[in-house]
Amino acid sequence: MGCILFSFTAVATANPLMPIIEYFSSLSTGTIAVIVFGIVLIVALFTIGGIKYVTPDNVLDTSVRKNLYEYIDEYPGSHLREIARELELKPSNAAWHLRKLEQTNLIRSRSIGGKKVYYLVDGGIEARKEAVAESILRNSNAYNIMDYLSRHPGKHLLEIAHALDLNHHTVKWHIKKMYMAELVEGDTSHSKYPVYYPTETGISSVQQMKIKKRKKPRKAA
Repeated sequence: MGCILFSFTAVATANPLMPIIEYFSSLSTGTIAVIVFGIVLIVALFTIGGIKYVTPDNVLDTSVRKNLYEYIDEYPGSHLREIARELELKPSNAAWHLRKLEQTNLIRSRSIGGKKVYYLVDGGIEARKEAVAESILRNSNAYNIMDYLSRHPGKHLLEIAHALDLNHHTVKWHIKKMYMAELVEGDTSHSKYPVYYPTETGISSVQQMKIKKRKKPRKAA
């Protein structure tokens, strides 16, 4: 009897799966069927359903994310609804794939004017500056102000407002945003009222916007 008990203990120790086998042996056929179905369902979701662990190596394997990445590369500073509209995606679908691109460190986002805009990680600080500039200049008033200053540098708020037929408070608001983005700089050395000049970044940004406006046909909102 002692030998038999020793033999059983030795087998149980040698086979760590024995408790699991005994557990499943005690279950009814219906319970086992439910467990197997659950396992099959989980596997299906992660394979047939297209859900899988996304890595930097496979994140661009899907055409949707590849198109998103290429669009942001060409139009940094675009916001979610604009991206979704241009690529004919549902905003919720675009947002989900954009999160995957962020999680794998291919793109970054930044909140500007209450909207989250996107740009590539490649390019570092310059890419971020370009994204901020393009986001600001997508506003028609901001674009017109920047374009005017690039052709008529050294103007103060009232001169800009009068030339563009804009309220001076509107001009002041946009100038403040452009100043913070280093698109313009103010000079008060000759007057108590600052006059504004475009920076090299500002001139470059408005020129790029002109090119993209000619190149990119806009879809209806």
